[in-house]
Amino acid sequence: MVVLAAMLTLLPLKLGLFLLAGIAFTLALLLHPILGLYALALVIPFSAAARVPLGPASIGPTDILVGAACFAWFLRVTALGEERRPAPLLWLLLPFAIALLYSTLAARSLVAALPELVKWAEVIVVYWLGAQLLTPKHRLPLLLTLLAAGSVEALIGIRQFIFQIGPEAYLLGRFLRAYGTFGQPNPYAGYLGLLLPLGMSLSLWALVAVFRDQYPVFPIPWMRSRGWARGWLLLVIAGMTGVIGLGIVVSWSRGAWLGAMASTATVLALSSVWGLGLMLALVAGLVVAWPALPSSITARLADVARYFGTWNVRGVPVTDANFSILERVAHWQAAWEMFADHFWLGIGVGNWDVVYPNYAIGIWKASLGHAHNVLFHYAAVAGVFGATSYLWLWLGSLWRAFWASLRRSGLEKAMAVGVTGMLVHLSIHNQFDNLWVQGMPLVIALGLALLPLASRQDDMAPPDQMPVDDLQKL
Repeated sequence: MVVLAAMLTLLPLKLGLFLLAGIAFTLALLLHPILGLYALALVIPFSAAARVPLGPASIGPTDILVGAACFAWFLRVTALGEERRPAPLLWLLLPFAIALLYSTLAARSLVAALPELVKWAEVIVVYWLGAQLLTPKHRLPLLLTLLAAGSVEALIGIRQFIFQIGPEAYLLGRFLRAYGTFGQPNPYAGYLGLLLPLGMSLSLWALVAVFRDQYPVFPIPWMRSRGWARGWLLLVIAGMTGVIGLGIVVSWSRGAWLGAMASTATVLALSSVWGLGLMLALVAGLVVAWPALPSSITARLADVARYFGTWNVRGVPVTDANFSILERVAHWQAAWEMFADHFWLGIGVGNWDVVYPNYAIGIWKASLGHAHNVLFHYAAVAGVFGATSYLWLWLGSLWRAFWASLRRSGLEKAMAVGVTGMLVHLSIHNQFDNLWVQGMPLVIALGLALLPLASRQDDMAPPDQMPVDDLQKL
């Protein structure tokens, strides 16, 4: 330690402090691997700016954290012989990962396939680590960390919207479409959209708990006897959720708006009977207020129906009004033609940009990186096995989350409802875009790990014999 301290004194101050913080975090991670998941939740939205090229791929903070947390968990399990916990959603993830690996048999470029394979391997590892490390007392802090990172990202986007900080292509008259640290409005809005239902569900749980005085089972012990602290926590959660919602609005992303509306309705409907009533009241209010909404918003939402009015863009006149819609439909059409020509294996995961020029339609010669519809995309790159296994993953996860929301209570129910809303947003937004990009797969993996899945015995128990919430054991 003396030698290390002497070496640090010889370095520039900033570099020495950085190395010292890194060493301290490494030691803390070895003692508490769960810190790796907390750190991962914080850095996901900011990792793209810190990625470093590494051969044909790149490496960033999220990759390092996933590897470090996995290694720390392995050392801890090996040294202490801790029992491994079940990870029931692996049976949904693994078939899809195998289908993607199988598709590389048809890939023109294995180098292009490698980043996609690594991405999905990290999704499996993060979900596995979450299943092993997240106990009831860890779930709430991880969720608060996700919301804190999301609120900071939203504030960055709101600043861009107000002060017109960004490229001219995103200008909206006096304002500018927010894009945050993601570089584009759609992934920025998609990231926030995944977090919004988690924040809403947690806010509703905290609000009900305050009014019903249910905090004797509050998961943070020192807050159980301090009403002022519990009240402030409610305000912080609600504040972060509101900021995240505003960030989605200023993104001007139609897919995110639709996803946010669907996930909000899901959270309200599943939270309680009065939540269902509030959801119906909001829907009725939206219908009544629709004519009074700004035309810029109503026209943008009304344009969504036009996506499904054209299935063949060949020969369709292109105007400024329909360009973005036809561009996406052209990619959908290209994906289906790829699927028709490569039914069994697809063109190979990660090879969309490699093969797209052969299927480009009309003036849309430049690839957008994916089909702008996730199911179409995986049908094209991984064939029938990729499409069916993705449906298995997507619908299976949604069903398990929905089932858990019906079978749990208290904070665990709130988390299950929030994860269900997250998957609903993912389902809606992925019809027009691809949220399995730019670190968002790791957000979804953490969300699945937060899901308090009941055991088989719990699933079979009648409602009046359900087990006591795990939080009551703390």
